[in-house]
Amino acid sequence: MRNWSSALAGVMFAAGACVPALAVETPSPAALLDAVLAEPAIPYQGRVLVTQWFGRQERTEEMRVFVMPPDLIRREFLAPDGTVTRVSVSDGDVETVRLLRAGKTVVGNAVRSYEKVLPRELERDILSSNYELTVSTAEKVAGRAAWRLTMKPKTDGKVWQTLWIDAETKVVLRSRRFFPKRRFASSAQFVSFEAGRKMDPALFQIDESTGGVIEARGLAPAFLNREQFAKATGDAAVLPEKLPGGFVFESGDVFPVGKSHVRHARYTDGLTVLSIFQTDRKVRLPKGGIIAPASAALPGPLRASRAGKLIEWGSGARYYTLMGDVSRELVADIIKSLR
Repeated sequence: MRNWSSALAGVMFAAGACVPALAVETPSPAALLDAVLAEPAIPYQGRVLVTQWFGRQERTEEMRVFVMPPDLIRREFLAPDGTVTRVSVSDGDVETVRLLRAGKTVVGNAVRSYEKVLPRELERDILSSNYELTVSTAEKVAGRAAWRLTMKPKTDGKVWQTLWIDAETKVVLRSRRFFPKRRFASSAQFVSFEAGRKMDPALFQIDESTGGVIEARGLAPAFLNREQFAKATGDAAVLPEKLPGGFVFESGDVFPVGKSHVRHARYTDGLTVLSIFQTDRKVRLPKGGIIAPASAALPGPLRASRAGKLIEWGSGARYYTLMGDVSRELVADIIKSLR
């Protein structure tokens, strides 16, 4: 099962339960969140627009999505002229991606196939302690009635998330993550949506017999708990259990790069995931996308990327790289806690 944060990040393509039509009584935030995260009970399909804004950059991508309960998902990514550039098919355990232009197929583990590190109940408690959840009626999305579920952070410097949830099926029709009054956001929205139509199981298969298959399952990251992470690194105090902003250690990984090893710790506040990489040498980061120069609070330039903000600092035999969706002020507090 996916971790809670990953589930919310990808919820548009793998959630939804069959429930009665919109009732007069507004559902509670907890009940609506549970319905969103439940396994899908009916098939659905549609066309989705995904847009990301990071700094002065913007990227939009269009895809067709097909979901068949309980685990089958197909995504077709479209070029501006409407042709399919790549196809991704997942059965919950294995994900296969066909790169049509390159004529190659990549096979790897699906995200949700990894064993959870934090218990689901604990993740839910972490989310509730860090975010205020509210429900309201919303405008129609793709012509369908919807509820709006808003997750407002209780601590400044973290992203908000709003979900527009289909009143009938509980599928997320629109999702938006954003910083109020700042140019960093991501949005995914169904522009057409259809539920209940039967699909041919062959739709969720990709022919791997044509050659050019790249086996990536052996390259899957590890998801170590704190004790396993300390044992793998040989340092019980390599990174703290908690960070400012309500973030707690979620999982870790150690992997080789050349003759060195990189330590990767993931932190979550129940919704947002922060990644901290520790290396024994300086990492070469992209030169562009600077949104804040080095200062007394920031030991290096803060950059915008599609994965969130990115900054590196350190000296001697220990360097850190932080990646995630938090404000520059919270980045500064986190860096201070790691010094």
